[in-house]
Amino acid sequence: MSQVAQMGKFISISPLWGLVVVCLAGLVHGAVPDTASDTAQATRFQRTAQYLQDAPPEQRSDFAAIALSSLARAYFAEAKLAREQARKGGANAHLMSWSARVDRYASQMPLLLEDIELGFPVTLAIGGDKSLAITVAGRTVILSHPRLYEQNAFEQDILVAFCAQHSCEQVSPDSGKAAPIPVSALKIRPQWSFREGESVCAYNGISVRFNTTRNMANSRLICEQFMQEVITLADELAWQWRHAVSIDWDRLEIQPTPSRPEHMLQLNTVGDTVLVTVPLLYRSAGLFRQVLPWVRQRVTEQTDVSVELEADRYGWQKP
Repeated sequence: MSQVAQMGKFISISPLWGLVVVCLAGLVHGAVPDTASDTAQATRFQRTAQYLQDAPPEQRSDFAAIALSSLARAYFAEAKLAREQARKGGANAHLMSWSARVDRYASQMPLLLEDIELGFPVTLAIGGDKSLAITVAGRTVILSHPRLYEQNAFEQDILVAFCAQHSCEQVSPDSGKAAPIPVSALKIRPQWSFREGESVCAYNGISVRFNTTRNMANSRLICEQFMQEVITLADELAWQWRHAVSIDWDRLEIQPTPSRPEHMLQLNTVGDTVLVTVPLLYRSAGLFRQVLPWVRQRVTEQTDVSVELEADRYGWQKP
């Protein structure tokens, strides 16, 4: 049963079609959660929020505006989904009532955004449970996605949007390595070689062999997409590595994200996550593990690794 609280309290919503219990109404006057002191166990999102506590007010306000706008979109989408589910289920009164409360909560975000635009003070705090509290003009919102399993991707979206507007280099200690790494890869053009009855495409130590020279248009599309996905993934991971994010290489796994084209990889136990669109790597059984050693050496700049793949193993060949 849903419990609705007035100002100074939280609204707690019971699980609904896989929804977790969340702090919904989250507008609180007064106390802010204690700041987490152990940055070693914090994600890059949390470290960024901690850094912004003492950053120029304009940066803190920009971060809060991006986060609150994202939160509003998430809850408006959840309310819309609830209404659709209610209509399909015969106008379920409980779902319609619940969606209306979610809508009302989300509609408070624009008011906070107006306060930010007017220059009201913004503070950020990481609580003991690692949740982020954003306080604007004395009102506090807990930045919690309505679906717990989407929280990491939600935070990564906010971080990417903020870092696109502001330099995030100062948030993490510099590793001392040279040139900056692009967040996403440029257009990849593999090299092709041909032998009797077969063709091979290659790029920087990765090669894919096709047991045919026919239907080259298909082979070129497959190879270019595959190489693009691998390089893009490597560059995304390298960008995280440069920002002092630890990567648990043995546990990396590509996971789908509901209702989104991107795929998600959780990098470590504290919850650092990357979002990247890699459909071939996700769908082709065993492929990710085959190329992971190459990705790892590109990220960590270890000894060069070569990877040789057979196209027919992954169903990439057409007669």
